[in-house]
Amino acid sequence: MTATRIRPLTPGDLDRVEQLEPELFGVGAWSRRTYVDELDREDRVYLAAVDDSGDLMGYAGVALEPEWTVMTVGVAPQARRRGVATLLVDALVETARDAGGTELFLEVRAHDGGAQQLYRNAGFVRIGLRKRYYQPEGADAVVMRLGLRRRVGAVGAEATGAAFGRVDPIGVHAGTPQESGPAAPPSRDPLRDAVFADVDVVHDLVWSAQAPVLLDVRWALGAGDGRAQYTRGHLPGAVFVDLETELAGPPSTGAGRHPLPDLADLQAAARRWGVGGDSTVLVYDDAGGTSAARAWWLLRWAGVADVRIVDGGLRAWVAAGHHLEDGDVRPRPGDVVLAPGRLPTVTADEVADHPGVVLDARDHARFTGEVEPVDPRAGHVPGEVSAPTRENLTPDGWLLEAEELRARFAGLGVPTAGGDRGDADGAAPDVAVYCGSGVTAAHQIAVLASIGVPAALYPGSFSQWSSDPDREVATGE
Repeated sequence: MTATRIRPLTPGDLDRVEQLEPELFGVGAWSRRTYVDELDREDRVYLAAVDDSGDLMGYAGVALEPEWTVMTVGVAPQARRRGVATLLVDALVETARDAGGTELFLEVRAHDGGAQQLYRNAGFVRIGLRKRYYQPEGADAVVMRLGLRRRVGAVGAEATGAAFGRVDPIGVHAGTPQESGPAAPPSRDPLRDAVFADVDVVHDLVWSAQAPVLLDVRWALGAGDGRAQYTRGHLPGAVFVDLETELAGPPSTGAGRHPLPDLADLQAAARRWGVGGDSTVLVYDDAGGTSAARAWWLLRWAGVADVRIVDGGLRAWVAAGHHLEDGDVRPRPGDVVLAPGRLPTVTADEVADHPGVVLDARDHARFTGEVEPVDPRAGHVPGEVSAPTRENLTPDGWLLEAEELRARFAGLGVPTAGGDRGDADGAAPDVAVYCGSGVTAAHQIAVLASIGVPAALYPGSFSQWSSDPDREVATGE
């Protein structure tokens, strides 16, 4: 039997690769230019399987840190019964392991049972069905994961099988690696965990058999590049949500810059995102959750029971060493039926006469009137309390500990004793919150809910208040 060896893929192999690509993967497969660029990258490894005469029998590629993803495995038709695919997969696994990876992912067409069996033989396990269309055929993709753990007694190139030297032509298996993904931490606080999700919990949910609906809500005042940022890299399976058009109604002086959307429009959007009646929904951004909380509040207000904000957001995911995917995700439509009023709101008149504490969640300079980038008048609603929601976060965007939050809000006059009132759907809360247009105020409400303090949202917020010439605006402290 002809021996097979694994070596790095070189530019000289690309003539043969270019011939094989259309036959193996269809029209629209990677171009030669793409391969040339990829071969030069330090975070990519491409391997070739060649026979004794040097003929290319197969090739494969793996993305290392931070993606940790098998990108391609292609085997020439005449070599498919020689175990070449198994050799290439084993070599990719060992390459990722030697590079320090703790897990490896791949996607395979859902109807390709032979490929799925190949990866199962290497120790990969199916963890979900990607709810998007696999290009170019339009079929769904099965997501598979392998936990990487160095084999006991593996020393040197001979043990790892990644030395690109001569190997047994029938394939060398490392045995079935044991799953070694991070275990979910014990619940720190039931109230907190009902509102904010730790990144390790998010990781396990994302790669579970019942994957959650993931919503990417990147947005910033005056910036319109959220979708472009999303396309460049997002949590696996996440759907982009446009705050301006999907989480708000048309702006007006009477209703504010981001009024609550029409319920029918919100329900249609939620179904486009893939939200079903029993969905777990995770929302995140790259700003400590201050924009993602708008989606959290709206969905909770409309009756979706399990919605959580990813603590630390995109930064926490990347800092934990988890990979991102690029491009757009197109989920199967959901069937959720929304019903409003599950979280309390207040009107401008109710804010003016509120008997409890009203918090202004904007940055302090906007509260005092030193700056005002968008609204008609600078300042704040008279008699209300400055409580910038960003001060609920660490400098890196993680939520402060519950004890720190209780102390902070107690100092602002918020009744926090006991911290056991949940989010009290339908309650008449002692606290109301507003901001510029009802976005960051939602984050303040989420933070308060995480310590057991229910709070009502003033949806029109200062953009509505300051547009009414009959309402007084205060400045200074």
